[in-house]
Amino acid sequence: MADRTIGELPVADHLDDESLLVVEQQGEARSIQGLLVRRFAEAATEGAVQAAQAAAEQAEQSAQDAANSADQAAKSADEAAESAQSAQQYSGKPPRIQNGTWWIWNADTQQYEDTGEAARGNVMYATFAVTPETGELIMTTPDEYRGPVFYLVNGILEVAINHA
Repeated sequence: MADRTIGELPVADHLDDESLLVVEQQGEARSIQGLLVRRFAEAATEGAVQAAQAAAEQAEQSAQDAANSADQAAKSADEAAESAQSAQQYSGKPPRIQNGTWWIWNADTQQYEDTGEAARGNVMYATFAVTPETGELIMTTPDEYRGPVFYLVNGILEVAINHA
């Protein structure tokens, strides 16, 4: 082979572990096998491979987190839609007075329910007056008055707080 230069040799179309390559090392001509080149390439790329694997694992975790966030967002959207529907139910059904008490709408049962709370507009109280000519005591109350009842018994004014 001394009759040719390296540039004049045919070019190889592949490299395997047993291939021999000519190199110069510390001023001397030597040969190396393809296996040494492969090991050098593996060692040189090992850090990049590990970084790529870590990035792939992180991407997988991020994808899982995104899927979980999407599930949570869908759940929140469903809850918001239910709340909006409930609010719509109540918006057209304001509290009302019926039989002297407040009634409120129940969206679950789709009907008004009695709260038991008395519905009074004005403060209602009994007023008293004495007729000067006769000395008669007169008590006056509004029609809706449900407060204490007063009695005049043997000239003594009595009050019945819980009357039936």
